[in-house]
Amino acid sequence: MSGGFRIRMAGLRFSLTSPYRLLLWAIAIGLVRHFAAPAIPIYRDLPCRLAAWRRSAAYSAFVAPDIIQPSDATEQPSGHRPLGFLMGLLFLFTVLTAVMTYPQVRRMGDAVSDPGDPLLNMWAMSWIAHELPTAPTHVFDGNIFAPERGTLAYSETLLAPAVFVAPLLWMGVSRVLVYNLVFVSGFIFSGVGTALLVGELTRNTGAAIVAGIIFAYLPFRFDHYPQLQLQQAQWIPLALWSFHRVMRRGRLRDGLWLGAFVAGQVLSCMYYGIFLASYLVVVGGALMLAKMSVSRARLGVLAAGVALAVALVAPAGTAYLAAHEVVGERGAEEAIVFSATWRNYLAAPGTNRLYGWSAERFGAIERRLFPGLVAVTLAAVALWPPWSPIRAAYALGLVFAVNLTLGFNASTYRFLYEHAAPFRALRIPPLAVILVGFSLAVLAGFGIARMSAVLKAQRARAALALVCGVAVMVEGCSTPVSLTTIPGAPPPIYSDLLRDIGDSSPATIIDVPMIIGQDQTYMYYSTFHWQTLVNGYSGFFPPSYLRLVAAMREFPDARSLDALRSRGARYAVIHGERLAPEEYQQLIRAIDACRCELTLVARRAWQDREISLYRLQ
Repeated sequence: MSGGFRIRMAGLRFSLTSPYRLLLWAIAIGLVRHFAAPAIPIYRDLPCRLAAWRRSAAYSAFVAPDIIQPSDATEQPSGHRPLGFLMGLLFLFTVLTAVMTYPQVRRMGDAVSDPGDPLLNMWAMSWIAHELPTAPTHVFDGNIFAPERGTLAYSETLLAPAVFVAPLLWMGVSRVLVYNLVFVSGFIFSGVGTALLVGELTRNTGAAIVAGIIFAYLPFRFDHYPQLQLQQAQWIPLALWSFHRVMRRGRLRDGLWLGAFVAGQVLSCMYYGIFLASYLVVVGGALMLAKMSVSRARLGVLAAGVALAVALVAPAGTAYLAAHEVVGERGAEEAIVFSATWRNYLAAPGTNRLYGWSAERFGAIERRLFPGLVAVTLAAVALWPPWSPIRAAYALGLVFAVNLTLGFNASTYRFLYEHAAPFRALRIPPLAVILVGFSLAVLAGFGIARMSAVLKAQRARAALALVCGVAVMVEGCSTPVSLTTIPGAPPPIYSDLLRDIGDSSPATIIDVPMIIGQDQTYMYYSTFHWQTLVNGYSGFFPPSYLRLVAAMREFPDARSLDALRSRGARYAVIHGERLAPEEYQQLIRAIDACRCELTLVARRAWQDREISLYRLQ
């Protein structure tokens, strides 16, 4: 498969140097054999052989039923009072999230963990809410990196969470509060979704809650605390929940929910969406094979779900393809550098209270993948024979996910990178650890259910779940995050800007200093005035922006002013609060020296410093 071979015979050379050619040869030989010696077709023979295997003693020894039967009528979360169970889960995981992310709950309206990515995410959701009612067809044309278009697609679009919180932004709710609500919702609904899935598979409330806690508070999540998109993993358990319902009931609405949940994951975090789609192929394919026969009706329902997912993702996909034409794609070198090793699974985040010491010893940037000893132990209990088809499918999913995190250090990711275009847009394979955590959570739920089955007393089963849940939370507990206060209003200089612009069309502005990777604050301020910025920050930087940064090094010289005019810039905002006092004064003197080029519009105090606004002639 990796190299092929050549044969010389009778003066001819036969060359097989591609897996596709090898596959064609195999198909050709299979067709010749089929017509030369007809036999029972495999699609008829295989189900008969599998049915015979299921009736054998060996199957009974190694394979258990899919669902562990409850030993008590109260352990049926999905069978009795489902609404009450759901509301209880929402309350429980809201409280647990407040505890695990403390002191975030005290600063929901004015502080975030970092002045970098959170401001980018805040801008993205605000931009979508701003454009949807007036110009939905231009929602991907963000007001950054002027004159480029499609700039929202240079990073995670966050379309799904933005659509849900848009009404709050329309009502004037603080952008910081909206961001923090989306942030904590990722923890809450990840736990709730996993609990719903495991509760339906095991009929065991304790197992469902412990599984939800494992997935919601993976140590990995706290290592990526400032990255909102990496907390939006709640669609993963919901997609698998829908898939199981399709397999069990075959209803169209479950298939459509499956498609909606997969699309929601892609539109919340592209990394997770791509990983989820491949994970569904592996786990879903294993479950369908275990079922031995899947009706055409169920296949039709799944096809409807796929069609809906494609339709929902298509606009974003088109925008990503257009952005690819401008900024290119990730090189294999980045994915190789960030590929994990087995050693990285011993590394917890540096902020972890119990295992933080392991970060420096076993980890690296983006490669602290420790999933927790409790989760691994409970999953091992679930995988002890006899097995069930469902547990075997999730075990296969676990192996697949681990292989993805190893990136170019293993075969699976290398193959997908070479043959599946979406994987070439990714640079950090270890982010697939979210699926490792999810697989462990589901298997751990089965582990709790297996141990509960041997306990006769309801109180003992509750105690088991309580102890395991607390142990998981202790393992995942991190030191409190230092929060950064974000102003609830922009500097007053932007009011002067809007006053000077008047009723004319949106103006293009430059915020100075202009430093690559540090323009997020300007993007946040732009959510209050919505003028077009030549500044910007995202996962990719267009070549035109990089050229402008180079030209702005000697601002306000002739080269920098010509570069600004070529981009249609009309105003320059000089941020004294982001410059050393002497550097700011030197810049202001240089600007005032070229009176024919820049005209002072206003000067305002801000954060014990000064901001100046100039109009470009």
